[in-house]
Amino acid sequence: MQFDSYTYALFLPLVFVLYWGLRNHLKWQNLFLLVASYVFYGWWDWRMLGLIMLTSVTTWGTALMMRGDKSRGDKLWTAANIVLNVGILAWFKYLNFLRDSLVDLLGVFGVNPDWPTLHILLPVGISFYTFQAISYTIDVYRGDVKPTRDVVAFGVFIAFFPQLVAGPIERACNLLPQFLRKKSFDYDNAVVGMRQILWGVAKKVIVADSVGYYVDQLLYNPHLYSAASMVWAAMLFMIQIYADFSGYSDIAIGSARLLNIKLQPNFHYPFFSRNMKEFWQRWHISLIMWFRQYIYFPMGGSRRGKFRTVINVLVLFTLSGLWHGADWTFAIWGLTFGLLNVPYIFLPSKRLSPYATVREIPRCLFMFLIVSLGGIAFRANNMAHLGEILDVLFNTTWATRPVFGQPLFYIVPFFIIEWLGRKHEFPIMRLPFPTAVRWIIYWSLLAGISIISLDRNMQFIYFQF
Repeated sequence: MQFDSYTYALFLPLVFVLYWGLRNHLKWQNLFLLVASYVFYGWWDWRMLGLIMLTSVTTWGTALMMRGDKSRGDKLWTAANIVLNVGILAWFKYLNFLRDSLVDLLGVFGVNPDWPTLHILLPVGISFYTFQAISYTIDVYRGDVKPTRDVVAFGVFIAFFPQLVAGPIERACNLLPQFLRKKSFDYDNAVVGMRQILWGVAKKVIVADSVGYYVDQLLYNPHLYSAASMVWAAMLFMIQIYADFSGYSDIAIGSARLLNIKLQPNFHYPFFSRNMKEFWQRWHISLIMWFRQYIYFPMGGSRRGKFRTVINVLVLFTLSGLWHGADWTFAIWGLTFGLLNVPYIFLPSKRLSPYATVREIPRCLFMFLIVSLGGIAFRANNMAHLGEILDVLFNTTWATRPVFGQPLFYIVPFFIIEWLGRKHEFPIMRLPFPTAVRWIIYWSLLAGISIISLDRNMQFIYFQF
């Protein structure tokens, strides 16, 4: 079920009404939420429900088997659950990638095995709910959270429909307790949630889908265009993926707000960053925090000298790249940004103001250009396609050729609104206008969504991860 679909527009109000109708019965409320989440997930492919149920039950049961003293038994249970979850993820997402990589490696030595390619359907959102399950197991082992005996509440923690298929990735200490206590309806919070949903859908449909159309045109056959066109395509793609993914996050957080459940922010105006370090503090926040908490810090973080810190940063970003997709292009993308972050290990840390100023816009634009060029590997379909794009970028003329300028019609107003609202969680959270003006803005966004969605309906990019 897509967030920007008419189906979800009917599904969410129905869940809202029935959920609050059970507000005095926490267990029934959670059971309803679990069923609703399974309906939401099964809308894509009901066969995958067994997989998320398996992840939920085994992770819940493993935590209950631990004694909480970090004994050898606790380590074995933790390791077993991690191996199971990583194994399921590897089977569905990385098996063919590992097979192809091994075939290519053996080919270097003259060995050409004829191994079949398995046609395995990638479950939507498996990377997200798998990481959430793993974090719970590790947190229980560490003693950060106590294992819950409420299997229904835990099932909702893993399968909560707003953030099930594309995050934010939540830790149990934040999300799980919210399903273990009664909640009262908060009108003001629900109003903010509706605004956030509207803004998220607007970003996805009006900006991401429209810009994505031109990205596909430019990159479908790169050799038809110039180097300047490839730079423009890279910038457009960065805008597309930001509007697409942060739009999803806004809809997810807003939907949860309607149920008085708080999810952590996943983006904080990353294109107004003034250096690379700040960008990664503002982009896909929940994933970066997950890797820092469960990969970077256990490896030693920055506590074992500069050289070890460099290695840890490169490993962190390379793994985060592979998390996004089973192709070497994603590893290259991650490694590229790892290398771009290395200088900050040696440079003195400079405290920045919370929000960029008008004087700092040139720095923000320069950082946006660097991030866009670094993101080319992310958009490439495979290594051959990446090679074609780079060949055009470095070996063709920069002379003017036809480049699509129509996206500016969507981009310029979008960035103006983001800049004016950058001090809030999302731009239209608190509009300083009279009621009539605010409603004109809301209806204008709804009109734009309706008009553009009739022309094209593109899936959220992060559903493939």
